[in-house]
Amino acid sequence: MKEGKLYMEITLALELFQMERRFSTAIFCKIKGIKQGYIYINHGASKPEKAFGEGLILILQKLKAVYHDYSILLAFSEGYLSITYPSIRTEIFWILGQFRTFTFVKERYTETLNIVNQMGQIDTIREGHLHGYTFEQVKNKTDCLTQKTKVLKKQSRLLDYNELFLPTHGVIIDFETNSPYVKFARIFEVGAVKFENGVIVDRFQSFTNPGIKIPPSISELTGIKQSDIDSAPKNYVVMKQLVKFIGNTPVLVGHNLHTFDFELLRKFMDKFHFPPFLGTLLCTRKLSKKIQIISKDYKLETLCELFDIKNKSAHRALSDCEATFELLIALYNHTLLGGKVT
Repeated sequence: MKEGKLYMEITLALELFQMERRFSTAIFCKIKGIKQGYIYINHGASKPEKAFGEGLILILQKLKAVYHDYSILLAFSEGYLSITYPSIRTEIFWILGQFRTFTFVKERYTETLNIVNQMGQIDTIREGHLHGYTFEQVKNKTDCLTQKTKVLKKQSRLLDYNELFLPTHGVIIDFETNSPYVKFARIFEVGAVKFENGVIVDRFQSFTNPGIKIPPSISELTGIKQSDIDSAPKNYVVMKQLVKFIGNTPVLVGHNLHTFDFELLRKFMDKFHFPPFLGTLLCTRKLSKKIQIISKDYKLETLCELFDIKNKSAHRALSDCEATFELLIALYNHTLLGGKVT
């Protein structure tokens, strides 16, 4: 092996985007010392299990034909591959095995790939076509959009609840879905509890039919059956009921609220043109870290065990909401009373 070949690398980043039932993929590819650029793929009407894998296979096949003796750095979460169909996943790893080496890296290009996706949509790239953009084209577009994006982000950013005492009023939400990634998540069950002055005063629970089959692994984890989903109302109906249940509550609570449940709620609010939530956010996972709870991890089940909280039906939306409420009470009591847990 020549010494120089140790530095022959390709960096490949992908993001999958969805608008209604249509999908697209934005890709960044840098062949070290040779060239770099971006690619947009319009998948048309598809499924996330299929679209992401197909986009990755298309670009890997083109790279393999010329650069199979290079090492490839994959700048996206390996977890993305877990949502693809097994046959597609097998083909992806087979192609990756044709390169010198392949490695998943932590570097991400999310914001830039979002701009590439916008460019592809504006240019109305035809379905199934791979359209390339130069590094300079994307940089120029990024510079134009940066200031506007900063303003929009500032306007849409919600504040955290940072008061010393437990909120007097609030709603806790939880979703049971097929994926831990918001962009791929389809909702099967919605749960919410409303509390006032330290007491639960109302509850909301509903199955919902997202138009896909519930994966066996999710059914086994949650106990939700396909028959529960088949007879359930569509997402629009259930999310409209949830938004009504939330109403003008001042505080929205959840576990992993910022990164998952609220982002999923906001995604559907935007999709169905519901009015935005304007209150503050309170995440029990984030709060546990903030007050320095000593725990092996900050999963809901771990923290419930730590505080001796019984979750009657773990991984079910309403039961998880009730457990989150008990955890919320325990965390504030711990903070105010200076208690210790081990």
